[in-house]
Amino acid sequence: MPSNKPGRPYATGIAEALLQAAERVMVDKGYSALTVDALAAEVGTTRPTFYRRFPSVAHLALAVIKNRFGTGTPPDTGSLYNDLLALQRQEVAMLATPLLRKNLPGLLYAAHTDNEFSVLYEAEFVLPRRANVVHIIDAAGRRNEIGVEILDVDYVCDLLLGPIFLRALPSARAPLDDRFARQTVETAICTLAGHASAGE
Repeated sequence: MPSNKPGRPYATGIAEALLQAAERVMVDKGYSALTVDALAAEVGTTRPTFYRRFPSVAHLALAVIKNRFGTGTPPDTGSLYNDLLALQRQEVAMLATPLLRKNLPGLLYAAHTDNEFSVLYEAEFVLPRRANVVHIIDAAGRRNEIGVEILDVDYVCDLLLGPIFLRALPSARAPLDDRFARQTVETAICTLAGHASAGE
């Protein structure tokens, strides 16, 4: 028998309702428009109920992005270049969406000012994407396309992910497009080829 206690009718599915409401705001208006009061009012719940599910709007926004995009999937084409390009295209497509472009600056600011959220952001958004690059490089090593014994894999991750994340910010002066995806992959491939040559 349903409970008549205040707030109880909204308990089931409240997290999903908040995620859906937050995504609408994030796409239409951006991160700065996300407020606990507005989201709670739209869903028909209370601030305490919100905070029982999400520690902050930053945590909610990150959950929205994770739900929409996941953490990416390392392609397996059998070619280092094609794998990196396919992965980079996945990331560019994600970063080019309004959901990311309108909210990435706010998430970065939250990660800079909130240590707890910073740890979560790195663990759930940044590190899985770097792990995808590492997976591709390791696979190329197993195919003997490259040598990986002394390779600075973190540097290659930086070469691929750093530029596209910068291009996703409002301050970017150049487009985030397929041409740029190819350029960043070619830079990484040159670095990997140089490593292979140096190791011979």
